[in-house]
Amino acid sequence: GTRSTGEAILEHCRGAVADLLVMGGFSHSRWREQVFGGVTRTVLNGARLPVLLSH
Repeated sequence: GTRSTGEAILEHCRGAVADLLVMGGFSHSRWREQVFGGVTRTVLNGARLPVLLSH
């Protein structure tokens, strides 16, 4: 689709009426994240539910 992976994860959480999102966080080079975005950043900035993040 047209939405990012992070947006798709958050939409699924809303649809499932989830109470908690558990995910692993990974980082890439600063350049790559600026060009392509980042799932971890999208989820942390847009989450309306608690997120348990492990790196």
